[in-house]
Amino acid sequence: MNRLAQSKSPYLRQHADNPVDWYPWGDEALERARREDRPILLSVGYSACHWCHVMAHESFEDPETAALMNAHFINIKVDREERPDIDEIYQKVVLLMGQGGGWPLTVFLTPDHRPFYGGTYFPPVPSYGRPSFRQLLLALTDLWKTRRTDVEGQAEQLLDGIRELSAGGQDGEGALVGPAPLAAAARDLRAKIDPEWGGFGRQPKFPNATCLEVLMLQNRSDGTGERELLLTLEKMWRGGIYDHLRGGFARYAVDRVWLVPHFEKMLYDNALLLGLYADASLRWPERGFLRRVVRETVAYLEADMRGPAGSFYAATDADSEGVEGKYFCWTPAQLEEVLGSRDDAAFFAAVYGVDPRGNFEHGMSILHLAQPPEVVADGLGMTEAALEARLAPLRDKLLAARYQRVPPLRDDKILTAWNGLLLSGFVRAAMAAEQWGESELARRSLALAEAAARRLLAAHVGSNGDIMRVDFGGDVHTRGYLEDLAFLARGLLDLHEATLDVAWQTAAAELARYALAHHAVAGGVGFYVTADDAERLIERTESQHDSAIPSGLGVMVEVLLRLDLAGVAPAGARAAAEACLQRQGAAIRQPFAFASLIAAAQFAAPEAVHVTLRGPSPEAVGELARTVAAARPHMRARLAVSFEPGEAPAAALVCRAQVCSAPIRDSGALREALLGEASR
Repeated sequence: MNRLAQSKSPYLRQHADNPVDWYPWGDEALERARREDRPILLSVGYSACHWCHVMAHESFEDPETAALMNAHFINIKVDREERPDIDEIYQKVVLLMGQGGGWPLTVFLTPDHRPFYGGTYFPPVPSYGRPSFRQLLLALTDLWKTRRTDVEGQAEQLLDGIRELSAGGQDGEGALVGPAPLAAAARDLRAKIDPEWGGFGRQPKFPNATCLEVLMLQNRSDGTGERELLLTLEKMWRGGIYDHLRGGFARYAVDRVWLVPHFEKMLYDNALLLGLYADASLRWPERGFLRRVVRETVAYLEADMRGPAGSFYAATDADSEGVEGKYFCWTPAQLEEVLGSRDDAAFFAAVYGVDPRGNFEHGMSILHLAQPPEVVADGLGMTEAALEARLAPLRDKLLAARYQRVPPLRDDKILTAWNGLLLSGFVRAAMAAEQWGESELARRSLALAEAAARRLLAAHVGSNGDIMRVDFGGDVHTRGYLEDLAFLARGLLDLHEATLDVAWQTAAAELARYALAHHAVAGGVGFYVTADDAERLIERTESQHDSAIPSGLGVMVEVLLRLDLAGVAPAGARAAAEACLQRQGAAIRQPFAFASLIAAAQFAAPEAVHVTLRGPSPEAVGELARTVAAARPHMRARLAVSFEPGEAPAAALVCRAQVCSAPIRDSGALREALLGEASR
């Protein structure tokens, strides 16, 4: 075993048996590189990354390749989910070299951390237009020994390029606040939707929930985008990217039609999609599949991803027993064996596309709905309800049998940021379920959010507001980043709106105060990824662009604006949010990269609505709170809600553009105040 056996990262532990002399990122490795004047081989990945596993098996487990690595390099392994600051810096290397970013990330550094070459996956033999990994190691070793001046020059050029990529932000032209910028962003995004299969572009297909949120906001404003949104949401649910037995979504589909996923499941995808489907279920209540996705995703997260302290694990892998998708796929013979009936097996196979030839590898089939359930039911001469009544027990039997298989590896670390996203997802699911009349689902979803929030605040947040990122086996470690502060703060604000418990709002304000004090760029025009007293790397990166998750910048701007609307923001919050929006004005031309910031900007619009509920207790304003919740899906503008305890009778104040109504005590009058000019 190597040093990684003692790591707190499940991903690093996966490499503990490699013959490579791996180090985790830290002083020991970096000091040895400086002392011996040896280049650093930096390998970045994550536990559910399929191609990370492939490269590990082909190269890092190979004794001859490992011998080359050990002889010529100081080898450092990094879990990108624990250290996004390191990953973000060195991903820029492959972008500057004209390659697409991604994982595994393989970058070669001078002893003082400057990159001089990089790429992603390298094969064991020359292929894919790339040299073999061994060829690369030998070539770079020779370059380091015989052409050191060239290495230094390349490192300086790449470092200059990294600085240039990181320096700006936008030029400030344009505006992000108000109906027109939102509509422009939505038009741009809508034009990129695949008109036949939904989703953005052709293949591979990623859910991209943050961009779909922009389309949802615009749909609430003017009704546009309904076809594109519903097409995307339905095709994702019917495709193989969705787990039809347990619930929850895989990371992405490799094809245009959402059939073949990379089977890893990430907490952040399911957190974001849970909230999106919940909101959509209120917008289009006649589309029953939206509710089904919410119910099943909540059940999946609770059953498979919840840790003993109430917070949630990071991910599950794509592979089991060394075969991608084996855990999730079926053959007709396996269906018949489990279901015990040839008729039931044939019926289930016909509905879910299990074919003797298979639609995946090794003759296996990925479960999917080639036809909508209503079409299947009509073809069988039965109602959709009758179809579901027959399918449900068959799914239950197959799920029980699947739990007896060797499962994919689960990454059992707890990430603050991703759990923060999940708080928001659970709250939105709870509020939707309450509107459907499913009070037990609403209660359970809210209870899951509250338990996770209590754990995060107790174990991940320090007394001075600083935050830790990772909990592995109860050991909380690694300084947190802006996204940890922002996502948790937003989740807490959502919890406040759902429960009217002021403690959640107070905790969110404290996190925002810490971000302003320790992450803000000079002049308040942005936020750094790391705090001002964090480890110094070759650059201190600003948070700007969305990735698979929203940017810390976009979500923190939303948090600051919502706190300001409630009148409880830290000093300078509104000014900082507006400075960020002004600086990033040209982001409207890049809605894919800045969707979260565009969505957040709508809380700064004059049309934004804030409702203050006042009364002796949350229970006393319960009827008014329910009125606000029922109105929310039909409102054009962004809505923020807060509770202020007081002795006066229960009342609501509705504020727009710095003008507030008189106290409203009647639910009908409150509904009219919310849905008058501000609704469709």
